[in-house]
Amino acid sequence: MPVVIFFFNKGYLTANRYLAGFLFFAALYLLENFYFFYGKSLSKIALFTNTHAFFYLIGPLAFFYMRSVLRDTSKLSKADYLHFVLFIVSFIGYTPYFFSSWDYKLLIAQNLYGENWNLAPFHLNKILLHKVDQVFNVLHTYFYSIALWYLLRHYKKTINKSIVNTRQYKLIRNWFLIFASIYSIITINFTIAMANLWIYDDKFIFLDRASVALLFAAIIYVGMNMAVMIFPHIMYGLPADIVLKPLWSGLANPSGEALASIKENVLLLEGTNYSNIKSELQLFTPEYINTIEASLNKSTDKQDFLSPEFKLIMISNEFGIPAHHLTYFFNDIKGISFSDWRNRLRIEHAKQLMQNGTAGKITLETISVNCGFASQNTFIRAFKNATGNTPSNYLKSLS
Repeated sequence: MPVVIFFFNKGYLTANRYLAGFLFFAALYLLENFYFFYGKSLSKIALFTNTHAFFYLIGPLAFFYMRSVLRDTSKLSKADYLHFVLFIVSFIGYTPYFFSSWDYKLLIAQNLYGENWNLAPFHLNKILLHKVDQVFNVLHTYFYSIALWYLLRHYKKTINKSIVNTRQYKLIRNWFLIFASIYSIITINFTIAMANLWIYDDKFIFLDRASVALLFAAIIYVGMNMAVMIFPHIMYGLPADIVLKPLWSGLANPSGEALASIKENVLLLEGTNYSNIKSELQLFTPEYINTIEASLNKSTDKQDFLSPEFKLIMISNEFGIPAHHLTYFFNDIKGISFSDWRNRLRIEHAKQLMQNGTAGKITLETISVNCGFASQNTFIRAFKNATGNTPSNYLKSLS
């Protein structure tokens, strides 16, 4: 999951890369602990002992992820790099160990595999003593747990009231509450495990006391990954702090004049220049919105909507836009469902046929089929929903 988020978010959301980094290094730390406590392969124990310094990236990446979404900027200031000081110190301290012989690493792995796992005599970190490093581990998790809650409290006061009641805002708010809560639970869980590690030198006694905490940490991590998979909208960021003109305003009572073009009046928002919009959407930047609009324009120009098989997944497959991105685009940016958007296109095409006199030569049922509707009843219902009038009455108004 972290790899997918990092490489396949199309680069529109740097904040998502912080999230991917957080999930990746959290997974790395879980693997380190798994082999530390339960591993039987000396080679794998030795391999993951090399990764301990990366623990100090978990908290900062969680913090920058949440802050980037709330601020709508992923840029780091000079002061922000102070968050990486412990990682740099720890990494430098482990450098001699990185370049030590494999036999030496296997010797340490053998010690971890045994009943007595005191690493202090080996001085793996030449800067941070083993016990000091463990204390910093605990303090580090507490610091960022508090920092996440501070972010939520602080930015709650600055959010524009116009987006508070939107579905996307509520989703992001709930996700961040869950995210911060999970991090806090992990912090408490980690403290319990570390306290047992300090109290019990015997490996098997420790595992008997702390096994539930270790298992719980793994379950929580899997749960976070599942949340991203089940609710991909959490990666879209906060809603745009703009008021968009309703897409179909003015179409309920048409003047009777033929619209200049379906492309201009049905697909696009009149007067909307996305390139000039300051969007708070972390994923749906003005450029990405324009990309989707251009794809829909191409589909509309080809009149794909006239096919009875025209579905959202067809657009997704043809233009390489994830289906859930299109769903969000229609529902939350355009303010209309895909099916209603498709029906409006079909209705505008039907109206043009009627205005051109074609309707006098063919039946309404034939028009409905030619416009992609499954049946005449579906066509009549969609026509009335779009125009406030029935096809028959609309024809009479043209006479």
